[in-house]
Amino acid sequence: MFIHIGSNNTIAEKDLIAILDKKAVDSSEITKEFIDNLIEDGFLLNSNIDDIKTYIIVRDGLYTSNISSTALYKRSK
Repeated sequence: MFIHIGSNNTIAEKDLIAILDKKAVDSSEITKEFIDNLIEDGFLLNSNIDDIKTYIIVRDGLYTSNISSTALYKRSK
């Protein structure tokens, strides 16, 4: 099954590792550093850096989305 994550991007459910709310990421220094390192190291798989609501970690890297983590979670069920 595939999940549409916005901006004409879809991911295979089998590749999904985590769906993280941006506010939760920003409130944790360690998680924020982890996400920043992924971006700096070139693992960002899309170019959506405006209005980020969710980070999606997949097997190959990281996506950002302007769709809430709750809505993405419901799409994966």
